[in-house]
Amino acid sequence: MQDYDFLLMYEHKVRELDNLCLLKYELDRRGYRTKILYANDYELVKSRTPMYRTKVLVIGYCYTSSSIRDYASYRIKFDKVINLQWEQVTTNEQEKDSGSFRNLSGLAKAIVHISWGEKNQKRLIEKAGVAPRNVKVTGNITMDLLRPEFRGFYTSREEICRQYDLPTDKKLCLFIAGFKYVEASAEAKRATIARFGEGRRHYLEVAEKEQLTILQWFQRFLEENTDYVIVYRPHPGDDSPRAEKLAREYENFRVISELSVKQWIAVSDLVYAWNSTAILEAFFAGKNPIYLCPYPIPEDQDHPLLMEMNKVKDYETFRGTISGDMPDIGLTKEMVNPFYLVDEKRASYLKIADAFEEVYQGAAYAFDKKQRREYRNLYSAKERMVIAFMRMTFLYRIYGWALANIPLPFLRKRKKWLESYQDKEFRKWKKMNEIEAESDGEVAEIIHRIKGLVEG
Repeated sequence: MQDYDFLLMYEHKVRELDNLCLLKYELDRRGYRTKILYANDYELVKSRTPMYRTKVLVIGYCYTSSSIRDYASYRIKFDKVINLQWEQVTTNEQEKDSGSFRNLSGLAKAIVHISWGEKNQKRLIEKAGVAPRNVKVTGNITMDLLRPEFRGFYTSREEICRQYDLPTDKKLCLFIAGFKYVEASAEAKRATIARFGEGRRHYLEVAEKEQLTILQWFQRFLEENTDYVIVYRPHPGDDSPRAEKLAREYENFRVISELSVKQWIAVSDLVYAWNSTAILEAFFAGKNPIYLCPYPIPEDQDHPLLMEMNKVKDYETFRGTISGDMPDIGLTKEMVNPFYLVDEKRASYLKIADAFEEVYQGAAYAFDKKQRREYRNLYSAKERMVIAFMRMTFLYRIYGWALANIPLPFLRKRKKWLESYQDKEFRKWKKMNEIEAESDGEVAEIIHRIKGLVEG
């Protein structure tokens, strides 16, 4: 079993990996043992026994007790948990509803949460009932690599164009698509409506109209202009069949999910978005982002900050922005600061590392006996018996031998079920790992670049 001080886990590489590398660099510099690990790492999910032991488990979201199990299961032993909370800008409905899943339940109330600003801190304390000491206001680490001291971190425009076969002599327009679940299966839509409430059903209906209209705008523009390239960046983890279809029809329209959104922001001439908080990253990068929104978003499903932005609602205005007629986006740093605390003197990753050290050293942040029992009870008695059996390596090997060599009907049936389950599940995890898992020294290479900028 591998032992660490901080195990930093991620769900989506393009959203989280650069940020975790920045944090790992600082924690390593302070002398801690750290590892970055994909949440669905293939070796982890197929392991029968615990693979890691960590003082502090660092996760990307936590709304319920089960959120912790999503990351750790029974394969990671931990003392304390920190939630980096990658999604912190809630809808108006969630802001008002104390019963919203975004306002936490169970063990999610007992762990430490990193908060980008005072708005989220206030919600977690007043609406979710989190103890004040368990909410650390640090600013948003996702903005750090846009700071002056990290200028040069991102790959150059020329290299990106070469890597993705994009013409270097054309204007590059980025569209950040926030259409999560819009093109999902009916089953996935029902699940998200059940989770978020009936208001989400109306939201998805409007979002579909928005997407179709914006794609029509792009198609019309592409037919009229050949000296621009539009890069459509889907929401992480989402398929985009409609945009893919348009990409097959127009060579100057591309759908690219790879690389962080900040990388694309850094190399783009123009930045557009629909209902994505990534538009704020473009704002801090000085790109004057444009919010495309032909239809009103239901107020209860809108974001308190994004709803203040001026929006482009028709094709003619959209076409004008590409020609240089840029509207005022309607945001100021004073408006953004309660949501995304920006400290020009000290980067957020340093403040987060400070908070991590405080949690690491503080005995009060560890789960007590009652909380540990609550975590164990997330598994049924039958599941706990199976887990205990799988940890008995000698007996488990005898069981495997019996399945393979004893021709009894019930053993044959069990063997067939296991093979079918493993083939299906392991194939799924392998496919996800090909997309998301860190490989070929990717983390080491990113940290090398960070070190060169900070220390060079």
